[in-house]
Amino acid sequence: MTSPANAEWNLHYSRWVIDDGEPERHVGETFEWFAVDFWPDAPIVQSVETTKSAIPIANNSYRVNAEIISISDDSAKLAYCIIDFGLRAICNGGNVLPTRCQKGDYVTGELQLGIPLYALVYTDVLTYRWRVNKVSADLTPYVLDPTKRVWIRDVSAVEYTNVSGTDVVEAKGYVLHCSQLDREP
Repeated sequence: MTSPANAEWNLHYSRWVIDDGEPERHVGETFEWFAVDFWPDAPIVQSVETTKSAIPIANNSYRVNAEIISISDDSAKLAYCIIDFGLRAICNGGNVLPTRCQKGDYVTGELQLGIPLYALVYTDVLTYRWRVNKVSADLTPYVLDPTKRVWIRDVSAVEYTNVSGTDVVEAKGYVLHCSQLDREP
């Protein structure tokens, strides 16, 4: 996928974002959002390939090859980066890119996309308009990771159910299966 305008994207939408005052989302709805964020499922590495792509993989994730559009300098307290794989996305906080990467370099890796509550940088190049085609409630249980003493998703028991909106089933998160629309003038 090289991001045609009618491509469907899997955008994670956390319950805590809704609980913080953002709206419930429903099938058939259209909305505009100021950014798409990403987080890697595994380390991102530098790429010699210089094409932009996003291939859907398991767990509503993507394998991407992306150009680095913007990156905070090493001295920034709050690190961020923006990559473009046919869709531009930001990673807020923590530098997830390999060291010595700079604007214009290409990287590859597996990542998830989401609807963030905030972005460290606000720019029109991150804003998209969406139509919700389907909503999946993430019913995957959480288990205690004894080494880190935190609750994590049990990836051995991943479970999603289709719902008409995020207010139908209380879940820790949802996946909005959305088509990217042209922005209104």
